[in-house]
Amino acid sequence: MSSYQVLAATSEALRDILWDAYNADTVLRPIVGNKQAIVFSNPTETARDSANRISLWLYQVTENEFLKNQPSTRGNSHQSLQETPLALNLFFLVTPFGPSGGADHLLLGLTMQALYDNAIIRLPDSAGGQGEELRVIFSRLSLEELTLIWQALREPYRLSVCYQVRVTRIDSRRTMQHARAVTVHNDLGIKPAGNGSDANELPDRTL
Repeated sequence: MSSYQVLAATSEALRDILWDAYNADTVLRPIVGNKQAIVFSNPTETARDSANRISLWLYQVTENEFLKNQPSTRGNSHQSLQETPLALNLFFLVTPFGPSGGADHLLLGLTMQALYDNAIIRLPDSAGGQGEELRVIFSRLSLEELTLIWQALREPYRLSVCYQVRVTRIDSRRTMQHARAVTVHNDLGIKPAGNGSDANELPDRTL
């Protein structure tokens, strides 16, 4: 279960994974330089600063259709139900911005290796609960689909790949009140439920 901050936490977790991989590699460590070279900006904004090396851009968020109709859970009070969390799939466009085409290839290769080896991300729960378990999935977009993304940016196409992260959940703040059943309705009348009264007792018509 997560707060609205889960989107930002997911992006930070992906950046941590990538930086750990770059920092441990003797070839790419000098190219990337520092963790701040991995940015969350779109490729257009990323290209404006020559110090940036990887654009990790969250370009689409969709509702997870398989978890949309999950039942509500019981809240802190026995007389309330917690609305089902909003389950989301996150789509990231990953674009290298190395000093050369060869550097782009190296960056992208290690990026894909790192995300493949860390396909399951566990986000801690700030409230001490179980937290989130996210799956990082390589999205097999066609060249045409990728080109449409770049056309929306009004930028020439660059070497890039897409990843889907699922499922992130945002807790709802809405609760639904419900009353505990205290009467039983049947064809013979109404009697209190679970109080052990005589079945022949006349029903209370004053309700």
